[in-house]
Amino acid sequence: MSDVINCDPCAYEDNITYAQKWCTTCEEGYCADCEKVHRSLKMSRNHNLITMSDYRKNKNVSVSQTCEEHNKRYDLYCSLHDIALCIDCVDQHKTCSKLLSLDKAVENSKQSTALADLEDKINGALHNVIKFLKEEKLNEEQFETHENLIKKNIKETRNNLNTHLDFLENQMIINLTEQTTASKATHCSNLDQWFLVDQKQKIETMKKMASDARVFLGTREINKMVSAEIKFIKTKMTDAKHFGITMTIDPTITSLLDCTNLFGTISVIERKSELQFKDPKLDQAQSHISDPAKGSKSVIGLQLKHKFKLKKERRSSILSCLILPNGHMLIVNTHGKGCIMEFNDQGQYLRNIPCSDNPFYITRIDSDSFAATHISSRNISIINLYSPDVIKIPVEHDCRGISYQDGKLYVVLTGGKGIVVLDLSGKVLNRIKYDTGNTWVIETTKNRIYTNGLDVIECFSLTGKGIWWHYENNMKGPAGIAVYNENEVFVACKNSYNLLTIKQFGQKGKSKCFLSLRDGLEMPRAIYYDRDRKELLVCNEYDGIAAMYTVIDGQIPIVG
Repeated sequence: MSDVINCDPCAYEDNITYAQKWCTTCEEGYCADCEKVHRSLKMSRNHNLITMSDYRKNKNVSVSQTCEEHNKRYDLYCSLHDIALCIDCVDQHKTCSKLLSLDKAVENSKQSTALADLEDKINGALHNVIKFLKEEKLNEEQFETHENLIKKNIKETRNNLNTHLDFLENQMIINLTEQTTASKATHCSNLDQWFLVDQKQKIETMKKMASDARVFLGTREINKMVSAEIKFIKTKMTDAKHFGITMTIDPTITSLLDCTNLFGTISVIERKSELQFKDPKLDQAQSHISDPAKGSKSVIGLQLKHKFKLKKERRSSILSCLILPNGHMLIVNTHGKGCIMEFNDQGQYLRNIPCSDNPFYITRIDSDSFAATHISSRNISIINLYSPDVIKIPVEHDCRGISYQDGKLYVVLTGGKGIVVLDLSGKVLNRIKYDTGNTWVIETTKNRIYTNGLDVIECFSLTGKGIWWHYENNMKGPAGIAVYNENEVFVACKNSYNLLTIKQFGQKGKSKCFLSLRDGLEMPRAIYYDRDRKELLVCNEYDGIAAMYTVIDGQIPIVG
């Protein structure tokens, strides 16, 4: 057999005997008889002997202990140049002040920081590769979802046209297929994790079975290869591109003109991947930065309880919602004359709550009542669920979002007029100067106010002093806010079709995406979080779909 190892002492005597054990100190194989002699000698009594099967595993970790230039065994180590030397190499390092014997240098190599750093480097690179591959897969799935939605749109549009459009439809599908096929080809990446996994396994093998010398030298050789691989990974991740896909239907199609030459156009949107290679050591250092959310609970997941369809008597335009203490839900549909619909905790429609004016935004006051702003009248209604009596509070400007906190109503005024604070009798308690030109929603806690703007979420004190703000490319059209705790909020983004959480991090926020188009979000707008029930209600604005999620949270450990 090609992998049979002979006993070295026997071979010296010209006897052929198979080795049963391998000495990692002497780097020689021993048969059963020679092993007994080796163990009996004082100078080799404490040497580490391993089985031949273990040796063959360790043999795969290629580490040279011989100088390539002089073909002599390494005996010394220059710590100044971080290089092993044979006796003939010494002349080149006469001026070096830090020459050690190799035996001295390799002491405790398995516990060295160099080996630990190499393991951390491989683990960090593996984490980056796995994360990159997951994002590539997710982007590919989303790309195909968008493609399927466009195909569906093409078909639905086509069904309203006569047979004269058959040829144009076929041309459009061909165009779509050609462009998406070309774009999908770029998703095929030759980046994989197996090289790093292999290096990691080699290190584990060295730590368990190799000599200190092999560990010492192997650490440096593997480090060179891993560094080169990481450089390659960074290049691949920097050059990676993701694609979006859109379609524009030619407006002449709907007019059924015979002279139409286009069914529409397909546009593949190319954007650079925002995923960056993260150095685990740098991340660890950054984690020591003061973060108010550290030590508090944070959202770690959403579990779907059920989805339901709103009562379809008219088109939907859902702007606001809330959950009552008994689990019932109130959802505002502002389309037409508008209505406030009540559903039970399973999503079954119960009734429309009487409302004299078109409702806009609502906020819960207690278990029996809520307040509502209106589109067509300058007043706020306080409505009791079990009484026909409605309290009207006049206001000086048109209103948008509203939030109740500790006996006070915080109301967004249109036209950049700021935020007015009222008691339940309508008395003005405070006016907060704030440009509300692009602000639609407002949420409050005992100490903070949260509002939306043009692709921005802002948090400030009850006196109007700014605390933190957040803006990012993945947050387009933030239209709904729900407070998880003072340091973290849910945000529904109608134009980017996703739901994020944003946590305070100094004077800015850090986001995490929990739901997207693949979860059924199509222009989500109205959201509400019930802290007692740990439930999040999410409503799309136009398609009449709502969903209830259980919020899974956990403790963020305090670092340092």
